[in-house]
Parts: sequence; C-alpha cells; structure tokens
Amino acid sequence: MFKFLRSNKTYDFYLAGGMRGYPDLNKPMFTKVARLLRQKGFTIWNPSEHGSYLELSYAECMKRDLNAVINECRGIALLPGWRDSIGANAEAFVAYVCNKYIVEVRFIYHTLPTGSTKIALVDIDLSDYRLPYNKDATQSFNPHE
Repeated sequence: MFKFLRSNKTYDFYLAGGMRGYPDLNKPMFTKVARLLRQKGFTIWNPSEHGSYLELSYAECMKRDLNAVINECRGIALLPGWRDSIGANAEAFVAYVCNKYIVEVRFIYHTLPTGSTKIALVDIDLSDYRLPYNKDATQSFNPHE
C-alpha cells in the first residue's frame, strides 16, 4: 500500500512541471530551479527528490504530489512548460482551490558576467484559467502507464 510522506516542515513552494516524456523525467530542470530558489532562501518541495518515481505508478506519484501541495507547502512554483503537463495542471488547480500562493518561474535570459542563471517568480492568478480541454482535440491518457 502506498504511504504518503509526512513531515513537520512546511515548504515555501512545491515545484510543478512536466516530467513524463522528458529525458530523466525532467530532473535537471527541477534540480536547477530548486537550487536557484534555495539560494534565494526559499524552502522547496522538489518532487524529483522525493522517492523513486521510476518505481511508482502515475497514480501513486500524483497522490504523493497532491498530498505535498495540499499539506506540506504554502505555495506552488510552476516551471516553464507546466501548461503542457496534465499532472502540473492538476497540481496548479489543486493549489488554486486550496488558496495557495501561485507563481510561475521565468528564466532571465541575459548574459551574466558570472555565467550563472537568474530566475524570477511572477505572481499569476488562476481564477480565469481553465484546463486546456478541447473535446475535439483530446489526447489519449492512461493514468496506469
């Protein structure tokens, strides 16, 4: 039986973004953004750091992730490309209905002398957002894969 991870810690942000279909489940992007946000002093729940996602079903991953969004985190930080991810859309919607703080992560693409990357957190309002559902252009999705 699946067990939720529990901690007494409340994180500032849960990282949400696409994983399925990316090499290494997009772990390099999650790791980079987590590092940059931690350098800014935020505490981060990075799903790619919690358990072996290669050993879990999609449903088990979503249970773990939504538990973290609802019970462990004050807000959600949406990674670039999150709108193309069914899981990230679900996490964003749950964060919205739970009245969590919601930001989008944006990379600042100008050359820095140190060669480092900078990101910005942009507040977004999901009150007008609707899942990208279109009856005539649906994609097949099997949550058991």
